[in-house]
Amino acid sequence: MQVEVNGSKVNYSTGGRPHTAGQPNVLFLHGAGNCHLTWTQQVRSFAYGGFNVIAPDLPGHGLSEGAPILGVEEQAKWLIALLDALKIENVHLVGHSQGAIISLEAAALVPERVLSTVFVASAAAIPANEALIKMAEETPEKAFDLMVSWGSGTSAHMRTNSVPGVSLIDGGVRVMGLNSPDALGIDLRSCAAYENGVAAAQKLTCPSLCIFAKQDKMTPLRAGRVLADNLANNEMHVLEGAGHMLPLEKPQEINQLIKNFYHSNFK
Repeated sequence: MQVEVNGSKVNYSTGGRPHTAGQPNVLFLHGAGNCHLTWTQQVRSFAYGGFNVIAPDLPGHGLSEGAPILGVEEQAKWLIALLDALKIENVHLVGHSQGAIISLEAAALVPERVLSTVFVASAAAIPANEALIKMAEETPEKAFDLMVSWGSGTSAHMRTNSVPGVSLIDGGVRVMGLNSPDALGIDLRSCAAYENGVAAAQKLTCPSLCIFAKQDKMTPLRAGRVLADNLANNEMHVLEGAGHMLPLEKPQEINQLIKNFYHSNFK
């Protein structure tokens, strides 16, 4: 599906089902250098489970037009503009990594429109390494290989995952290659510059869920705990045997945790 936001066409997945009036809206937002394909194992599950699903590609990512946006604060404003374009008054936000801090910032800006927040493999701050940022800007293909390898847990490296015959490592590199060549560098610089995470978290009163991976090398568990500790109405889970790419590495566990969270808070 496509919608125009700020003069550019934005691509988003609905999980294969049209939106239905009266159903809750859930928006899944991808992380740095990725696109809506982060959520392949979530969108259909929720779309066929009674939710209106929106899984957008940020500008310059995946199938979305426009230049990549610099700055988490500006990306959060874009996210709110997307909700406006889709005429969505209230939404459950689910974000992975950078997508989580964009969701965090957006929720702090328009708390009256955000019913809940789910933060997957993220933290209040994601201080990207300057050497990695320069690599992403100068030789992005090398950065793709490094990030996908570093961001994947042991099971992904062993090719033991929930989709038989699929390599999450190879697939991750190919997904990054779908984006604008400057997308990853801009995303990483945006993460490195973001300093409002704790303050934004402290503003939230809606129910929130943090799902972290014990083997995550990109947003370590200790950094995730800072986010969780500053959320007033939060539930936290730590999954074993996975790395940073939790939505793809542990899809069934992620889906069930989110569904249980919604059931507990929005019966």
